[in-house]
Amino acid sequence: MMDPALRDQVIQRLLAASDAKITAAKIDDTTSLRHDLDMSSMTLIALATDLEDELKITIDNDELIRIQTVGDLFKVIENHTRSAGAP
Repeated sequence: MMDPALRDQVIQRLLAASDAKITAAKIDDTTSLRHDLDMSSMTLIALATDLEDELKITIDNDELIRIQTVGDLFKVIENHTRSAGAP
């Protein structure tokens, strides 16, 4: 499971990038980036780039295309941060 502090950090970045009127308390793993957070593909790309820089990870295009929900994004980030910490 993703570190709670990292999870909160990502949710705050999602809220900052979103035009939707939604609170952090209403965001869960099933929240749709496009429908619930009203994020365009370009916004998602910009968000992914920011998260890559901030978290020192790389999200490839194939992964980015498959990210539909907040849970999908968390899984990608968790996989990359786990593998980055591996010896």
